[in-house]
Amino acid sequence: MNDLECQNRKSTGTEGLMTRRKERSPSHVPHSGNTDEDILARLGHQQELERKLSLLTVGALCSCLMATWEALATVIASALISGGAPCLFYNYLISFICTMCIALSLADIASVYPTAGGQYHWVAALSPPSTRSAAAWATGWISVWGQAIFSASAAFAAGLQIQGLITMNSDSYNPTRWQDFADYQRGFGGWSNDGVAWLVGLQSAVYPFLGYDAACHLSEELPHASRNVPLAMLGSVAFNGLTGLIYCVVLLFSTQSLDTLLETPTGFPFIAIYLDVTKSKVGATILSAIVPVIATAASVAGMASTSRTLWAFARDKGTPFDKQLSHIHKGVKVPVNAICVIGVLQLLLGLIYLGSSTAFNAILSMAIIGLYLSYVLPIIYQLAYGRRRKDAERLQGWFKSPVRVGITLNSISCAWIVLVIVFSTFPTLMPVTPQNMNYSLVVITGVLFFGIVYYIYHGRRKFEVPILEVSVIEGQG
Repeated sequence: MNDLECQNRKSTGTEGLMTRRKERSPSHVPHSGNTDEDILARLGHQQELERKLSLLTVGALCSCLMATWEALATVIASALISGGAPCLFYNYLISFICTMCIALSLADIASVYPTAGGQYHWVAALSPPSTRSAAAWATGWISVWGQAIFSASAAFAAGLQIQGLITMNSDSYNPTRWQDFADYQRGFGGWSNDGVAWLVGLQSAVYPFLGYDAACHLSEELPHASRNVPLAMLGSVAFNGLTGLIYCVVLLFSTQSLDTLLETPTGFPFIAIYLDVTKSKVGATILSAIVPVIATAASVAGMASTSRTLWAFARDKGTPFDKQLSHIHKGVKVPVNAICVIGVLQLLLGLIYLGSSTAFNAILSMAIIGLYLSYVLPIIYQLAYGRRRKDAERLQGWFKSPVRVGITLNSISCAWIVLVIVFSTFPTLMPVTPQNMNYSLVVITGVLFFGIVYYIYHGRRKFEVPILEVSVIEGQG
């Protein structure tokens, strides 16, 4: 038994645990090939899902889930309040560049460890044995919740946009839960410091770039995953970034009075822009209706991705009711139970809106914080431990950044993510009141607290840290 195998056995906790995993999955017999099934077996799992998706299919799903230009239309108000048109444009460019750095960092890891678990599996692979179980479980917990909130935010946005269209077309309809942008200080949201106001507006440029990690969670349904997962991630970011940039420029050139946009009764400035340009409610409705349709599709794509993460996490016994959630339907070959649970979670998250008129901003902030935390953890472990391993040069997939380039990308990604997370907890408007307070930090803290309690009293005794028998993964096809 070589040193790497010894280390991996220690990481799972006990010899008995290893025995149980081998009985559950006969694929733990050593493999020397580089087929997708061989690679998955060395990562501790047997093939359960059908690899029937293509690179184009997964890339399209990621692009649909990100829906950058549509998401930008949804959250444009935050940037206009915080710093006006310059805030939106320059923050978008910065976010595009930094998102590419994050995607490149994650693509490096995903190419070596192409599993549906994604981030938590990567942390298990990269972290030291002393913290492996806790770090992997925490990442999985955060990842599932972050993705669930993100996919719910798309459905949330679609519902609010439909309500906005009804408001525009019906003089008698009076929505009871709209954000009120009437009381703001032009361009700075009430913040006395221009820099803080600008950074608070980051939310509007970061949110449209979430979701590209969906390719990782569909990797067990994708042939040549070591190659195709990085391509799908990077391709979707590049495509969405460019289309979003074009839309951003066109939208800003069409913008008239900032006051008029932020005081629109529809709640969405992009609807007001379409109405101003077309001079027709019918025309504005047709153009605007495209956005909630795409948002609904994004929510469905998010459900597909998130359900695979939940299924993978349950497969490693990281969740309550893991046996039920890790079940694959024999007929359709998908995790039906996990899909249903994610659907219910989306419905429950939508109920937040009944208690707060600023719930939408809180949902956006929670999605950003949750997903960015799940992105930064594997990058930190890659930077701190993964690149220092003696076998680091052997552990490489089809996609591999040069060492110095990789370190630079990792460092930029970590700095950007920390900055974004900090300012995602800030309220959009000042002064802060119970009505406009950003409650995202409270909710995220509650999710983490519940997770910690569950892990300490139950989860750590049954969570099976993924086995890591990884050899060199050479480029495929």
